Amino acid sequence: MRVLRSRRALSALIASLALLIGLTAAGASPAYAGLDGPVAAYLDQHCGMGTTGSGGTTTVVPVDRVTLNLEAVSHGPADSKITAVYTIPGTSKYGTLFGQFDPTKGNVTFNYTVDNPPADATLSISYEVAWADGTYYSTTLTRPLLHCTWDNTTGVDREWWFDDSYVTAFQQCTTVGTWPYSIRAVDVTVHISHDLADASRFARQPVWVDYWIPGKKGYTSGASGTTDSVGDAWVTFRLVAPPTGAELDILSSVRGDTSPTYPVHRWVTIGC
Repeated sequence: MRVLRSRRALSALIASLALLIGLTAAGASPAYAGLDGPVAAYLDQHCGMGTTGSGGTTTVVPVDRVTLNLEAVSHGPADSKITAVYTIPGTSKYGTLFGQFDPTKGNVTFNYTVDNPPADATLSISYEVAWADGTYYSTTLTRPLLHCTWDNTTGVDREWWFDDSYVTAFQQCTTVGTWPYSIRAVDVTVHISHDLADASRFARQPVWVDYWIPGKKGYTSGASGTTDSVGDAWVTFRLVAPPTGAELDILSSVRGDTSPTYPVHRWVTIGC
């Protein structure tokens, strides 16, 4: 299911295939498919409500918000081109997105919205990564698709198989500007923490927090910081005139002492 091709030399190809076979024989966890290879994938699904159509003909429908986070592991993240396509076999639903790894964080995140996700369907996501040095990696992930309905639209998630960190979000309503021209805003403070047993892995490491509001363009960089001696960090970002009651998708990237930047994904409702 995975292909890793190096166009530089046949010996590199043989070595890569040997590594892949060794990982398969060892029973590498599907949650971190490719973690010991060039790319690790994290897949998350979340039920919500969205709209279809445009202008005055929009319709509110249940949706499955699919998030795909890719992490460059054994290959540097710079100079990459990524194509990620989702399909639902047996339907005409599909989506294609393009991107590249962030050269600092080493990861990239794609968001898809599946309208009226059918029951008992399969979600298939294929992605390929091409680096400027000629290295190429591709694979396909399959998961059961969440069946999001009018009666099943909130609090229904299929998140990362496990999180290396814990994230809690706090909201503080405020305003910016001077009355009568002041504008409503919300300060979102994100607390990132770890088990004491893992503190040494995440102590004094960089963290980044990005956010996405469905209907807006992709993720926005929210804040960054550094963990303390026990792997905790507090970072705050501000949303100006946010849509009250809308969902806020928070994605924290936490650097570990072995270099990968693990994602931690949370959905909250904007309360201001």
